[in-house]
Amino acid sequence: MEGANESVTQNTLGENSQVARLGKITKRTKLSLIIGAVLLFFVFISGASYVANTYEQLEITMYLNQYRIGSKTLTAAVQSYAVTGDIQYYDAYMKELNEDKNRDIAWAGLEKNSLKDEEWANLNEIADLSNGLVPLEEEAMAAVAAGDTQSAMDFVFGSEYGTAIQRINELTDTTINKILARLEAKKSGFLAFMIICAAAFVAGFVWLAMSSFKAIAFSRKELLTPIIKVSEQMKELADGNLHAQLDLEADDSEVGSMVKAIEFMKDNLAGIIEEISFVLEQMGQGNYRVDVGHNYVGEYVQIKESLNKIIEEMKNTVATITSVSNDIDAGSGQLASAAEDLANACTSQAGEVSDLMLLLGELSEAIEYDEKEAEEAVKISNLSSSTLVASSQKMDELKVAMDEINDCSKQIIGVISAIADIGDEIDMLSLNASIESARAGEAGRGFAVVAEQVKKLAEASQSAVGETSDLIRRTVDAVDVGERIAAEAAVNMEEMLMGAEETTGRINGIVDKLKSELESISQINEGIGNMAGIVDNNSATSEETAAISEEQKQQVEALVELMSGFRV
Repeated sequence: MEGANESVTQNTLGENSQVARLGKITKRTKLSLIIGAVLLFFVFISGASYVANTYEQLEITMYLNQYRIGSKTLTAAVQSYAVTGDIQYYDAYMKELNEDKNRDIAWAGLEKNSLKDEEWANLNEIADLSNGLVPLEEEAMAAVAAGDTQSAMDFVFGSEYGTAIQRINELTDTTINKILARLEAKKSGFLAFMIICAAAFVAGFVWLAMSSFKAIAFSRKELLTPIIKVSEQMKELADGNLHAQLDLEADDSEVGSMVKAIEFMKDNLAGIIEEISFVLEQMGQGNYRVDVGHNYVGEYVQIKESLNKIIEEMKNTVATITSVSNDIDAGSGQLASAAEDLANACTSQAGEVSDLMLLLGELSEAIEYDEKEAEEAVKISNLSSSTLVASSQKMDELKVAMDEINDCSKQIIGVISAIADIGDEIDMLSLNASIESARAGEAGRGFAVVAEQVKKLAEASQSAVGETSDLIRRTVDAVDVGERIAAEAAVNMEEMLMGAEETTGRINGIVDKLKSELESISQINEGIGNMAGIVDNNSATSEETAAISEEQKQQVEALVELMSGFRV
């Protein structure tokens, strides 16, 4: 399953993936560890075999010499007894034969060693020759006992006895030399194999050291340094700086993917801000022939849809006002003409009309005041809208920052796990090498030095783990920055809420003013009704109506001119 996950990751991120490259280094390191352990095992095996072969060589030599000494002891004792007749030589002969038994002990010891068939054949021939001398020795001792010293000397110094002794010595020397030569050759083979394994182990250790240093250098160069730069870039983005330079190249690696995502986010946000600023500026100048065409992604699409909706509604509103103002302009000319005709016949009710104009003037001032209040409410609403946009941007930046930091933490966990595994395996190799070198004693003292170096290498790996832990701390600092951004966004939202409450209050004031204006209009209607009861004909408002019609015509013309400035 682990291998499948690594394969999927490598296929997704590409061959330049830091995970894939670090995985290759880890695999090579593990392979070197396994090969080093195998070679170290062979070194110990070959060393043990060399020591065992040396011990066997010494033991066989000792037993062969013991067998020779036993034979020579018997020969010297019997010959001395035959010459001198001294009983002590007889006792020495019997002691060797019955108590010391050097030949029997040596033979039993040789049977425990791995001798070749040819060597056993020579030993059996020596034993047969030695056993063949026993009758001559017994006859010689019997002759000495009988007082026939000459006969005894003939038995143990004769040609038959001398030839047998010479043959025994020759076979013994030949056998010893062959056995020693064979064991020496075998020992040389073990020594050569041990030297080869030791050299291979040293080469493997050098390879392991290079792989480990390469892994540490890779972690620092490809992981720690880029992640620190990305973290600093995220802090710049959190502060609203979209033009900070990032000294990293985008590629198909994990860090390269993060760089690509950051560059896209910076360019996209800058484009969105630039387009929104341009659209609002054009709308403020009365130009509604604008389109929102930037590539809005994710939740920014809502901003695009809202802007397009506002533009479309404002177009419809301005078009409606323009159409109505044109219609009023056309009707105002007719009204002015009719009012002029009416003014020629109606002059008697100037006082009532004057009072009515005063009341209408107060109503106009009230409406003008309401218009100013409405403009203030619009400004406050626009300020609240800007605050809402800033808060949305801050929250989105926080989301992106937290996602990026979360991805970095997961990759760091993989790096820490890989480096920790390497350190544990190296430490275990050091412990095993120290144990084996202690077992080998003097012969393993050289490997104790190697074990110490492996231990230092494990400590270096643990140091890399410590540096990675520092990286995690820096990542936590980045999370704190994200929390500070969230706090700033909350403050912006509170400001927006206060602005909305103020807007609501102003609008409520406008409603109260409108109610008062409705009462004034009611009074006007009542005054007009009273005036209608007094007036008997159409001359009630002649001159003042003409003046009002002329003023209305001028106002409508001004409104038409004002609406012509809007482009929809």
